[in-house]
Amino acid sequence: MLLLTLRQLNFRNLLTPQLDFSGGLTVITGPNGAGKSNLLAACYLAFTAELPFGRIADAVRLGEEEAFVSARFSHSDGESTAEVGLGPGRRAVRLHGQRVRADELAATAAAVLITPDDVQLVHGAPAARRAWLDSLLKRISRRYARLHAEYGRVVTQRNALLRHGFSEAELSVWTDRFVLLGSAIEDLRLRAVGRIRELAAGAYLDITAGTELPAERRKLGVRLRSEGREPLAQALAASRQEETARGVTVVGPHRDDLELELAGSSLQAYGSRGEARTAALALKLAEFRLLAERHAEEPLLLLDDFTAELDPERRRYLLRLASSAEQVLATATELPAGLAGARQLLVERGNVRVETEKRY
Repeated sequence: MLLLTLRQLNFRNLLTPQLDFSGGLTVITGPNGAGKSNLLAACYLAFTAELPFGRIADAVRLGEEEAFVSARFSHSDGESTAEVGLGPGRRAVRLHGQRVRADELAATAAAVLITPDDVQLVHGAPAARRAWLDSLLKRISRRYARLHAEYGRVVTQRNALLRHGFSEAELSVWTDRFVLLGSAIEDLRLRAVGRIRELAAGAYLDITAGTELPAERRKLGVRLRSEGREPLAQALAASRQEETARGVTVVGPHRDDLELELAGSSLQAYGSRGEARTAALALKLAEFRLLAERHAEEPLLLLDDFTAELDPERRRYLLRLASSAEQVLATATELPAGLAGARQLLVERGNVRVETEKRY
């Protein structure tokens, strides 16, 4: 799919109201703080209804009450226009002018954002990995999106009962619903992680193909922590004393994690920063390829500061990817060597202008 036109109003520091795009690679350059990442965030928001950085309140320009982004894009079924309006504590999503949910937008539009902060998928808290997995699965499966939303409400209600007192009959009602929803979510996660494992392992080998390490030393493993665990109902019963004492539900999909290994050793515990960055990139490439499978066409690829903190081999891999994907928007403080012919946009204090129309 191809982004054709991006429109925005009051989105962070962006001042240019409309930009037109074409396929291939567009490099967005400018000094730090100029608005390069904000431009990618606007594109990602329009395609996914998700804010990649910060809160909704922070996405609205200081002094304004509302913001708006809109993307006109082509895909295998024709052209569509997605709109996302932001206001105090709210988000309104429209497709073809009709109000839709985020999972309905995800059936038509898809984008993947790769940033240096993706290293938190390895060295960050479990919540970051859960959030990434949930976001991906919501964009792949509308059923997952709805199960996850209802599961969140059930956990909130069940925790309230545990904190403030309950009858066994009342707790039992919420527990039965919790087990039903949680088991369905775990099943969908397990199936998805199986495919993510294959794609991420292949991507890691591709990225590191130029190194001297043998393939077995470059084998990336991805595993859901609940794999092989006892059924959720049994795990919940076994934790009853702890959850009563703490006043929270201590097992279930909301407490799960992705375990990452390299050559059989934990990346979270023993991985170097370079290995963590490569593993995070492999996970994002798995996301890109899984969405491409889902839509039968490549999603929009957004690369933020895409050569930062990468060694030459990994940088070359990303440059090859950027030059071969259907459409890529990439930010950098200056045009990387080897991409002198790419279409270039220059961002200065929120204003965006075309630097050159040459194609790569």
